Order: sequence, then structure tokens, then C-alpha cells
Amino acid sequence: MSTDQPSSPYKFCPPISVAMATYNGAKYLEEQLDSILAQTLSPAEILVSDDASDDGTTEILEKYQAKGLLRFHVNEQRLGYVGNFQNAVSMAQQDHYIALSDQDDIWLPRKLEAAMGAMQATEESGTPAMVYSDLILVDEAGKLLNTSFRNELGQDGYQHCLNTLLFGGFVNGCTMLMNPEMVKYFKTIPRGEHITHDTWIALIAYSFGNVAQVPEALIHYRRHNNNATDLLGLEKKTRFGRIRSEISSAFKNNDLFEREFDCVGKFYETFSDKLDPEQEKLILKFLKLKGKSYLEMKLGLRGFFRGKWK
Repeated sequence: MSTDQPSSPYKFCPPISVAMATYNGAKYLEEQLDSILAQTLSPAEILVSDDASDDGTTEILEKYQAKGLLRFHVNEQRLGYVGNFQNAVSMAQQDHYIALSDQDDIWLPRKLEAAMGAMQATEESGTPAMVYSDLILVDEAGKLLNTSFRNELGQDGYQHCLNTLLFGGFVNGCTMLMNPEMVKYFKTIPRGEHITHDTWIALIAYSFGNVAQVPEALIHYRRHNNNATDLLGLEKKTRFGRIRSEISSAFKNNDLFEREFDCVGKFYETFSDKLDPEQEKLILKFLKLKGKSYLEMKLGLRGFFRGKWK
């Protein structure tokens, strides 16, 4: 992947739909929408699926829709986090590239431009492709907490590849740009408490798709009590720190890497026929760790990460 991003207008730029999922996000929604509208590479459309908010979110969306700035739909019944995003994505035209958006971040002006530059340098005809980036972590008021979300979670100390992805997602959906071939797979994401669209799409990209990471942070990612990161209990830790916490929890709850085993297991059931022999061998090796002792888990993890540390 080339790390040089385009600094001039494209000769040809395919249409980009921004797909946003909202639920009781009125507090930060306008700031997020305004940052999307201020992009140096304008999206063709902004599509919003609202999961039956009751806090004024739909009133804000109605105001922007009345100005022709977006189109939104309110779900009759709540679909949940993944289902709401799937609905937003389904609203786009089939030939559009799709950038996912949360409701409470701030996109830097070059977010779409940099992502599309990386996409055009990476994708191949007929192959699903995904581009993602780092984020700048800020608090509720927008105060800087860390210039790198990857650093905050210890995800900058190892290579991003299928080996390391199996033990925990490092792709944030709000940074994703997907080509039309990848968008087709968005509807395959199963419903389940351990399945996130971020990791599902990343597994596709790192196995039988194409993937590129933009070498700069493109979003101000807001940490507060109601966003998905805090709901998942992510804290500032090194990679070993996160693993130690998971192991400590596992001794109490017997669920070490439970989320990862569930997600990867369903991914394998769905796409085993698309994996090459080495990828299938790797995934099956990972799944065989399920139910093993702490020592076996530790040795297994070391094997998967061997040669991947920076």
C-alpha cells in the first residue's frame, strides 16, 4: 500500500455514501453531521438509520433532511447496534462506496479524501476491499486524550494481520471505507452479542479481500459513558495488559477470548469455502484453543504473534 495520499482533485471519484446509525445521539449529532458536510471530498449522500430515538435525535435529522443534506429512516422496532448499521447500509445504491459513521465523532476534513486515496491504490476489480485508519481520542468536551487510539489500546505494537486479528479487533467501523464488493458482505453479519460489524468486515478483508490502513488519524473519537467503546470496557492498556485483564476475568468467568472464539467460529462456518489452505489452517488452529488451559492459551497466543511484534 502506498502511504502517499492525493493532494489534488481526482480525475474520477466513485460516489461515496455515508451510512450512519443513530440512537439517542442528539447531544453530539450536529457536530458530527457538520464535520461530514465539511469534507474536502464530498459524499454523494448521507444516509441515517435511527433506532427509535426518544431524545430529540429525529428532530435534528428532520432539520438536516429538510435542507436536502441527508435522508433518514426511523426503525419501527429497535434493531440494535449491528442491525441498525445494516439498515443504514441497505439504503445506499449498489454501486456506491460506503463510509460508516457513528453519531458522536468529528471527522477531520480530509477523512474521505485520504480514505478514497488509499482505496484506489489498494482495491482490485471484483475483490472486496476495506480501508481504515487510526483515531484521535478526545473526551466529551473535545479535549485531547491521546493522539492515537491504537496507542491507547496497545494496538500499535504489533502488525495488523489475520494472525493478530483473531485475538481481538483493531479496526473501528467509524473509520471504514468499503468498496461495493465489500458492501455486499455487510448483510452477512450475524446477530449475536459477540459479533460486531467492525471485526466481521475486518476478517473478510484480511482473509479473502484487500485492506489498507491510512497512516494518519482521521477522526476525533469521543470517549464518553454512552459510546460503544466504553460499553465494551476498553481502557488504556498495553497489549499484554489487555491480555492479563482477559485472563484475570477468565479465571472468574471461564470466558477467555469467548467473544473472539464466537465471532471467528461463525466467520469460519460462513466463509470456509473462500479461505485458502493456509488461512483455513490458521483459523482452525485458533479455534482449537477454545477450552484449553491458561498455559496452552498463552503458548498459543505467543505462536500466533511470533514475528508480528514491532
